[in-house]
Order: sequence, then C-alpha cells, then structure tokens
Amino acid sequence: MPTASLIRSPERGGTPTYRAADVVYLADKLDRGFDRAIYVLGADHHGTRRWYAAIARMLGYDEERVEVLLYQLVHLTRGGEQAAMSKRRGEVVFLDDFVDEVGVDAARWYLVNRGPDQTIEIDVDLAAERSEKNPVYYVQYAHARIAAIRRKAGDAEVSAVVPAELAPEEKDLVKRLADFPAVAAEAAARRGPHAIPTYAIRLADDFHRFYHQQRVLESEAQAFRLGLCTATQTVIARCLDLVGVEAPDRM
Repeated sequence: MPTASLIRSPERGGTPTYRAADVVYLADKLDRGFDRAIYVLGADHHGTRRWYAAIARMLGYDEERVEVLLYQLVHLTRGGEQAAMSKRRGEVVFLDDFVDEVGVDAARWYLVNRGPDQTIEIDVDLAAERSEKNPVYYVQYAHARIAAIRRKAGDAEVSAVVPAELAPEEKDLVKRLADFPAVAAEAAARRGPHAIPTYAIRLADDFHRFYHQQRVLESEAQAFRLGLCTATQTVIARCLDLVGVEAPDRM
C-alpha cells in the first residue's frame, strides 16, 4: 500500500490520515484477542470492503478474522411519500431526530429489520403508531398480554408436561418455540440480526391465535397452558433483548 495513503505529503503537513488511525485500531483490536473484527459500513464504502482484510494480511494477521458488512441505504416515507434526502444538497434526517419521532424501541426494531443486502425502507407514520399495525408494538403487546395472564393466575401451578392431546394452536406454538435456538444461532452465524424480528412476529402471531382459540385459565389444561405462556413470554423477551428493544409487562 502506498505510504501516501496513510501519511499526508510534506506539502500537506506530513500528518497521518484517517486511514492510519484505522490501521492502528485494527491491530489493537486483533492484538486484544478478539476472534473477529466486524465492520459495519454504508453501501458507499464498497471500494474499501477488502481494504481491512488486506491490511490485516500485511500486518501478519489472518485476514479471515476481519469481516466487513455493507448496509444499504435507509429510505423514509411519510404520508405515503418518500422523504427527499441528499448529502450534497444538505437534505438529511439525523438519527437523533428519527429516534425522537418514533421512539427508541421502534427505531432499533426498524433499523435491524432488514438484512445488509436489502434497502431499509421505513414508514415513519407506522413506526410511530402505537397499535397492533406496528410490528414492534404488536410483539411487545404479546409479551404484555402474557404478563397480564400470569398476574391473574397468581400462584397457580405451571407445568411443562405436554398433554397427550394438543389443540392445533398449541402444536403450532410449541413448534415455533422449539425453532428459536436454531434461528438465533443462524442469525449470529450469518450476521443476519433481521431474522430475529421476523421470527418474533411469527411467534406473536402463533401466540395470539392460541390465545383467541384456547382458554388459558380455568381450563383442564391450565397448568400446561400457563407453562406454554411462560415459555412464549421468555422467548419473546429474549428476541426483544437481542435487538435492544424493551419487553414491557404493561401497555
């Protein structure tokens, strides 16, 4: 790599460029024993995607320890129309303003809801809405609904023993819960956190179908159904925690 890309010419002061700082920081991270250094960059950094691996190799590190994820652009819509944004014209939406408008939970949910190879399209009106039309609110509501069931149940027995006969809604919910470890492991391995919100929505769907079709309390299967609700609440809370979203007990 040419020295000029790391050190400015004497005519320009001979000072280090920001690339020089990147080299030092990469070496520092790898020397501290981290298995991997994962960089998340914007789509306009495509030309530097292999740069970090090349630097690692030149410094004697295994280049496989360096990963670069390129995320696509974020498009915002309001009132059904896409917001005009241009860095050159100075038309931008700052993250702080977006968070103030939709809230921390919705902002985190929507920004992680697409993979790095997909354009992130956010309906700001929907993201700010506090109704079941809003996916993050819908999943949080499932968690809060289960919390209410458990409060009403009090000290009632909770069982993990599966009855010989299960209703279709119970089977679907059990199967969905059993999928979670594999979903989480694959999301981590593929650097695809968007799989977690997708799974959480499907889990909330399954729970709500179960809730509307089967009586949880004061039924012969109460202990098992309370156990099923508890397991669902635990997994929903874990999903929300993985994407940095609150799991409320009351809404």
